[in-house]
Amino acid sequence: MVLKNCLVWNGTNFEKSNLYVKGSKIATEYDHVDGPVVDATGLFVMPGFVDSHAHIIGTGMLEIFHNLNYENLESILISVKDEKYVLARGWEELPKNELLTLANKLTIPVILIRKCGHTAWVNERVRKELELQDNLIFESDLEKIWSYFGDELYVEAFHKGVEKFLSLGVTQVHSDDFHGVSFETLKKLLMESKLRILEKLYTSEPWNYKFGEFGIGKIGAIKIFADGSLGARTAYMIEPYSDTGKNGVFTLPENFDEIVQFAEKTGLQLCVHVIGDLALHEVLNRFERLKVNGKHRLIHVQFVRNQDFYRLRSYHLSVQPHFYFEDLELLRYVRYELSYPFHRMFQEGFSVAFSTDAPVSPADPRYVIENAMRLGFNLPDAVKLYTEAGSQMAGFKAGKLEANYLADFCVYDADPFRSKPLAVFVNGEIVYGSL
Repeated sequence: MVLKNCLVWNGTNFEKSNLYVKGSKIATEYDHVDGPVVDATGLFVMPGFVDSHAHIIGTGMLEIFHNLNYENLESILISVKDEKYVLARGWEELPKNELLTLANKLTIPVILIRKCGHTAWVNERVRKELELQDNLIFESDLEKIWSYFGDELYVEAFHKGVEKFLSLGVTQVHSDDFHGVSFETLKKLLMESKLRILEKLYTSEPWNYKFGEFGIGKIGAIKIFADGSLGARTAYMIEPYSDTGKNGVFTLPENFDEIVQFAEKTGLQLCVHVIGDLALHEVLNRFERLKVNGKHRLIHVQFVRNQDFYRLRSYHLSVQPHFYFEDLELLRYVRYELSYPFHRMFQEGFSVAFSTDAPVSPADPRYVIENAMRLGFNLPDAVKLYTEAGSQMAGFKAGKLEANYLADFCVYDADPFRSKPLAVFVNGEIVYGSL
């Protein structure tokens, strides 16, 4: 295929050119290119965006769940008729007692997940069936609630999540979906996916699962948690939170050393969720004690001790620039040395890539890029960190419109930084929209 006379992103700006696609890769005018020749005069072409940390099923769930950012919880609860359950996500502060009492009167399961995904409230029906000690649950207990739902729900959510990302020009996602869904179903979904996916398998027993390529993506990394979230006060901090007097929770698996050794032996990337400065300090110490050779990944890295900053040079860093602005109200509860030092990481030459962490935040790349620029990044650098940089972390040769790169790209009929794509191509095939 040839797109003629289009405006192609060259890494700095748009320049008038032709784009050649041969099979699954970008080609040159000197290659023998079959297929249609499209007059793309006036159309913009961008490399597909790469979200280096998000949750496809979780993003799709938000299309199925009630979204408490826009819906009123009381209206949801009083209008229940034939529903099998009530699922809602997005609360910042725990709903008022009268609403929780109303939820407890319902005979169907009610699950209200906090915006961060690390805390939830469940009604008495759920608490009793899962033998939970409290209606308000955190971290590992949250995994238990997914046992309520069969794979059918996860399949629907996966497909909705894929469509959501593609509609926004995202052609590659490093996802974390192994929550509740069976491994066989997850493999099938990856095989069928139109979106290129690096699945970071959430497990403390990775030796029990098959890693490798599935369709155009792969299960190629292991995901573990070192702490919780800032909003839930479970990020593990050196100084206690001013309102709770606690330091958060440290959730690194007891068999962390064994997981690291397995990752090193098999060439898998270990991806560690780490927000608090004490959690980061502990993870870095353990990595160094184990003398890791692989380029493993740290996700979030929001609070850093001065003495730990340059230790980050040895790792990939998946960060969310928008979190700084979303968390401003929460910063008064914590004491720290460095916070959200993403621009400094980039200036120092660290391996940094952007992500949304959707559905915690909007899945739209424009939202992340706008906030990155507020942190001091310029537009070309922000685009690079949302395309090529993330792809390199996953071992895919994508994110640039150059020969021999994977043909993952988007076509727009207006400014790509202000509009959604007209058509999206992955692996050289159109997977969303039309030309």
